[in-house]
Amino acid sequence: MLLSLLFACGVGNQNQELSASSSVTKSFVGRQTESEDTSSDNPVQEPLETEPISSEESLLCDGGYVSLEGMRVMQSLADAQSDDDMYDTYSRIVGVAELFEDCHDSWGLFPTIYKHITAKGIEAIEDGAFEDPVWAEALIVDFAARYFDSLNAVLTRSEASWAWERYYELADRSDVSQTRSVMMAMSAHLVLDLPKSLVAIGTTEDHKDDFILFGDAVIEVSDDLITDLKRHYNTDAEDILNGFFLGNWVDGAFGSDTMITLSFQTIRTKAWNNRWYMQTGMGWVADAEIYTSFWTIDAVLRTLDGAGIID
Repeated sequence: MLLSLLFACGVGNQNQELSASSSVTKSFVGRQTESEDTSSDNPVQEPLETEPISSEESLLCDGGYVSLEGMRVMQSLADAQSDDDMYDTYSRIVGVAELFEDCHDSWGLFPTIYKHITAKGIEAIEDGAFEDPVWAEALIVDFAARYFDSLNAVLTRSEASWAWERYYELADRSDVSQTRSVMMAMSAHLVLDLPKSLVAIGTTEDHKDDFILFGDAVIEVSDDLITDLKRHYNTDAEDILNGFFLGNWVDGAFGSDTMITLSFQTIRTKAWNNRWYMQTGMGWVADAEIYTSFWTIDAVLRTLDGAGIID
């Protein structure tokens, strides 16, 4: 499957070389930090019982990680091209997700949910749901390219954005729940990447209805995200993701402040507004809002994780 996806994306020899390493450790990502005191009630995730893997998979995986050879394949998959369309983009996301899933590598928490979000966006375009389908496809392609850029940065030991480095750092830690990690990946993509994508594709106020429609389509796949996280990573994110997309659970359990902080509706509205700030010469306002929002979400999730509320 992975090899077919490589050919489907038209990938060739990668332009960057992975640094030589005798191990598959990913400790190079981010800064080395002391473990947070989350909670002794938070059990470390038990390894999943897996089916025997094929000889091809055995080369791409090493224990619970993607191997060095697997990282080379991953780098080619994540090497988005300027002429990629939304189908190429989707194939790349699926290839990345499946390789991480086959190895049960926690870096794959995000692409496992992202493939469903992208598929839903493509389906909506094919169904003629958008007033400007060209803009909608441009959003899918540019938005995903920003994820690929950060993934390639960590694969090649380059510098990823500060928000994505936080995700990869958390995803590698046994004292952090996988639900918290995947929520931080979603935050990095929605809070930091989304407004930049909206600017890059020339978004105007006339696109607001399509922007809202795109977000509504994402909400429709929440059950699929939850199912796949359980299947591939033994992670039960149902409560927090339902709260994130629908709002009611978070509000009822933790109060309105928590709901507002972790609400998909709130985050996408901020992304739209920050796009406007960037386009009107007030990028410094957007930068401050993005930074504050991201670390506020981080703090809330750390509290929920420390209390053993999220898995």
